[in-house]
Amino acid sequence: MATPKLLILSLTVASTLLATTPAMADAKTQAVRHADLDLSSAAGRERLQMRIKQAVKQVCRSPRALTLEERQDQKNCEEVAYAKVAPESERVIAAYVDKRRIAFGDNARAGTN
Repeated sequence: MATPKLLILSLTVASTLLATTPAMADAKTQAVRHADLDLSSAAGRERLQMRIKQAVKQVCRSPRALTLEERQDQKNCEEVAYAKVAPESERVIAAYVDKRRIAFGDNARAGTN
């Protein structure tokens, strides 16, 4: 089984409340690179989550989020994006760990580092 080299975050802003700018009304994607990470280690998984967090913030960023309502819309966008991305990131990690187990035997378990 081949592990994808990129996790593509397709963050669709569905709520009209979140579409405070024309840019936010469009579906956006952000590639999150993870080929350089050891996702079987806690440090690798933490680094992946940091990259995902940065990508979500970039996708949901609104330079004109000045009012409380606009900042709340941006926060809502981030929450929706995380919820959509979480299952895919879990699949990427599981595929990586499975591939590593096959390559190195059953001793390569997630979280042992």
